[in-house]
Amino acid sequence: MEKAGLAEFNVKIVESCLVPPCLPSPRATLYLSNLDNQPLVRTDSNVLLVYEVCENVLPDPAKTIREALSKVLVYYYPVAGRLRKKEDGKLQVECTGEGVLFVEAMVDKSLSVLGDLDQLKPSFKQLLFRFPSNTAIEDVHPMVIQVNHFACGGFVVAVSFQHMVCDGRGVGQFLKGLGEMARGHVKPSIEPVWYRELLKPKNIPVHDLELTKEKIESTSDSWIPLIYKESTQMSLTLDFETVKYVKDGIMLECLDNCTTFEIVAALVWQARTRVLEIPHTQNVSIFFAVDVRRSFNPPLPNGYYGNGVVAIGAQAIAHDVINQPLSYLVNMIKKTKMSLTNEYLISIIDTDQFLLDIYSNQANIILSDWRWLGFNEVDFGSGSPVNICPIYWNENGPNISNGFVFVHSPKRKCDAFKVIVWMPPQEFNLLEIEIEAITNKYVVNGSNY
Repeated sequence: MEKAGLAEFNVKIVESCLVPPCLPSPRATLYLSNLDNQPLVRTDSNVLLVYEVCENVLPDPAKTIREALSKVLVYYYPVAGRLRKKEDGKLQVECTGEGVLFVEAMVDKSLSVLGDLDQLKPSFKQLLFRFPSNTAIEDVHPMVIQVNHFACGGFVVAVSFQHMVCDGRGVGQFLKGLGEMARGHVKPSIEPVWYRELLKPKNIPVHDLELTKEKIESTSDSWIPLIYKESTQMSLTLDFETVKYVKDGIMLECLDNCTTFEIVAALVWQARTRVLEIPHTQNVSIFFAVDVRRSFNPPLPNGYYGNGVVAIGAQAIAHDVINQPLSYLVNMIKKTKMSLTNEYLISIIDTDQFLLDIYSNQANIILSDWRWLGFNEVDFGSGSPVNICPIYWNENGPNISNGFVFVHSPKRKCDAFKVIVWMPPQEFNLLEIEIEAITNKYVVNGSNY
């Protein structure tokens, strides 16, 4: 008998079409900020939203979502346009009104073949339409939506979006608005704000900042292990009780509050560095994306769906990452987050100096927290998704080998959350062992209090 979640399946495309706004939209060329043009977001991001059969089952999810899409694009009309390159290489959006690519597909099995999306099989990439990697940026649609009907009556909505046009929080806002239109709302409850000119360089000199050249150059180093050729997208499940034991122990050590993100970031940084057996004198960096909408003075307006994220990083030699207590790493991460002042943000936007290819050194870790982007609140009329999951593929398989993404666990596992990782299976197994060994110390000590 085939194990649930590990089965292969076939996806048949029923229809593929462009969905334009249902009303005429403005024709204009729109500015993209330096945050939209930073190197790290010149890529696409992808997410699967899983919907089980329920009492309020939609009779035709694809039709419902397609019609709602044409309505929500009246408010998000730039998403129906196309990216264009300027002479200086920067990107902008031409509002053409052409529309979002919409794909309807049928899957020959029930949702049970997906399991909890803890491990992705090659057939899973059929759920998501992606343009070939050599497609010119002018020919890539800012957003693609594929609705997959499963034999059981459940469905999966797969969304691919160009990160240059909107970040994860912006897409979450868009999808929640799409769901509202599908449920009969006249307009989205949050009015979208494009106004990227808010982040135009102001050319105000800022001094005494540990700025970009030194930090950028330090992201690449001499030791780069072999690129993973057979990475698999898998997930770690961390229950809240264990994380609470770790958090309580660390707060006793450092006499300061800390967040779950800071705890788990430190945990995976230490565990993965041990697994890779990195030379002890080697610098090891941890990078994470931070939402800076509220860090500006004044903050970016509610409804802003452009890129409001900046990647920042902390660095230590491998010996310290491996051997120092977890509280040491937590404090490093906390200090790094505190460095994102309004002055620092203005300076990197003005100078257009962002972290470059932080993925090139396999010793680095790159973290992203998807728990608060709103994907788990997207309701097309049959309730919110029972599971969400990022999915990344190139022609040869998953294309991230040092990324970690925090997501909510499936609804039936509400006492935990997941960390999506891309690693060879044998190294993933070692990572689980290391994390268990680290957390067990805190659990045992906590149980003795």
